[in-house]
Formats: sequence, structure tokens, C-alpha cells
Amino acid sequence: MRCLWCGREMGSTVGEMLWEEDQLCHTCRGKWIRAGSGHRFSGCRTEILYLYNQDTASVLLQYKEMGDEALKDVFLCRDRKRLSLKYRGSTLVLMPSREEKVRERGFPHLRKMFEQLDLPMLDCFEKTDPRDQKELSYEERQTIVLKLKNVTLPEKIVLVDDVITTGATMRAALSCVKDRCGSVRILAVFAVAGEHGIS
Repeated sequence: MRCLWCGREMGSTVGEMLWEEDQLCHTCRGKWIRAGSGHRFSGCRTEILYLYNQDTASVLLQYKEMGDEALKDVFLCRDRKRLSLKYRGSTLVLMPSREEKVRERGFPHLRKMFEQLDLPMLDCFEKTDPRDQKELSYEERQTIVLKLKNVTLPEKIVLVDDVITTGATMRAALSCVKDRCGSVRILAVFAVAGEHGIS
């Protein structure tokens, strides 16, 4: 098996033999820095797997924007079993993408990324702002508004996203679901170090 990022033949290092399910080689995976534990975001228990840096951003953009669906499992494979057990009994609530972005990509990137956890998923938010977040300033991003579709939310939910940058989307999501569920937690694959609102 070859590394999905650098193409090197895998299985020659102890790390690669221990993590047989990993589709990245020991060298490429070593550039992904763990974010640590015990985070909170806007008072909500938050789990972040890795810091968002140049190396992780390159892989995420190749997957999301270049349509490289083969990369879908590299983000959670090392945590798949642990996360599946930890969040058993909860429903994963996906952060929304703009409809035209989903059409451009040709696949729902977040759903594909998280489906390996084999947990129920709910797509219940709509973005009301047609602008692309990447083109907005920090101040403009803070005005993001999400609309909750006409759905009944489960008792226990986990708000999930690929990356928390300014935190605006996650804050908007929290404002929609607060007081509607018994338990709300957050799970993000990446977050920018020192991000606003993450402690």
C-alpha cells in the first residue's frame, strides 16, 4: 500500500505496522500535530484532533477543493474506534456548506469524512449568507447566520466540522441548538492554534 499523500510504499516502519488502517505514511502523519485535550468553545465541551497548519491545510484542500475523495478516511482513521465509542448514543450534526459549493465539489465532503464513525448523522442547518467565507474579513465572518431546518433535534448531539478557523459558524450553530437538546458537544478535525473562543 502506498501513502495517499507522498506515494511512498508503506509498512516499513514500526509506526506504520502499528497503524495498519492509516493511509498516510509515518513521515506524512508526523507533520499532523495533535491539539491536546480538555478544550471548550463558548462553554461547550470540545474535541479537536489536530492543529490546522500548512501541512494539514494542504491535505484538506486537496480533498475538499480538488475533489480527491480517496483522502476521505485519512482525517479520522487513527481515532475512528475511539470516537465511535465515545460518541455512541449521540447524533453527529454537520456544519453546512453553501449549496453551490457542494455542487462544485460533487460530493458532501463532511458527511464522507465522518461516515466511517458509523454514527447517525443529521444535516439540519442552512447557510443564509451566499458569500464565500474565505473571502470575508474576520469581522464579516462574525455576522454569519445559520437557519435551523424544520427538524426535531435528538437529545444528544455532537456538532462536527472539518476546521474551526474564526469560530463564527460554530457559534451560529450553537445559538440555534441551545436549549433544544439535553447534551451538545463539539468535534472538529482541525482548529487554528489560539483560535478565538477555544480554551
